[in-house]
Order: sequence, then C-alpha cells, then structure tokens
Amino acid sequence: MAKKIEIVNPSALTDFLDRLETVASEEVLRQAAVAGARVIHAEVRLRAPIGIAYERKGTQHTPGTLRRSILIAYDKEESITGHLAIYLVTWSKEAYYGRFVEFGTSRAAAKPFLRPAFEAKKRAAADAVVEVIQNKAEEARRGE
Repeated sequence: MAKKIEIVNPSALTDFLDRLETVASEEVLRQAAVAGARVIHAEVRLRAPIGIAYERKGTQHTPGTLRRSILIAYDKEESITGHLAIYLVTWSKEAYYGRFVEFGTSRAAAKPFLRPAFEAKKRAAADAVVEVIQNKAEEARRGE
C-alpha cells in the first residue's frame, strides 16, 4: 500500500531544494577538491628532500628549492565543469628536477616523496573532501 505524503509548506520545500542545489555547485565542488589537495600538499612538502647548498656556473643554489616549489594546480583539461574538479600536487618549473628525485635516473637512485605522501594521506584527503561537502549541506539545511 502506498503511503500518502502531505506537504504542509510547499514554498519551504522548494526553497530547501534550491539551497541543496548549491551544494552540488561548481564552487563547492572546487572547494572540496582543494581541501583534499591541501592535505596531500602539506604531506608532500614535509617529505620533499632538502639537498645541500652548491654553486653551478656562478649561481649559488640554496637547499630547499624543491620543497618550496611544491604547489597545487587546477587541471582544466581533465576537469569537467560542474562534475569533476581535478587538482594536481606537483612542483613548479624551477624545480623540474623533482621528477629525477622522485623516479631516479640512470646515475641516481629514486628517492620517492610524492607517491608515499599520497599513500599516507589519501584517506585524510578524502575525509577533507567529504567534510567540506557535509558542511555545505548543513549550511543549506540551516538556510545559510
């Protein structure tokens, strides 16, 4: 037997559904994705190796350039507007050698820091994403 549902205040229901729509908006999607990326970013920066100071071709290189060059970048090509926001944790062009540190070369062993950081914090990053979405849903429920 089908149950009857009586809507006492249809305008309040419509208003609530409109507020919930904002939870699935592009803005909230990006905020959630960035929250997860920030967790990974912080761990990658902690794990990035710091070399020693050296001079090459008259230029003094200070330690920590790779660590300072870790950034979060929006991947417009892989993202789908309104459905999927992709952010990358990577290094800037100045620290191009990060790939050699991460994967090694024919002369140097790999010293991975990017992948281990991701593996260590992927659950926490997912939790950060969920937390942003839950907070926005709660705000919508309260009418904020």
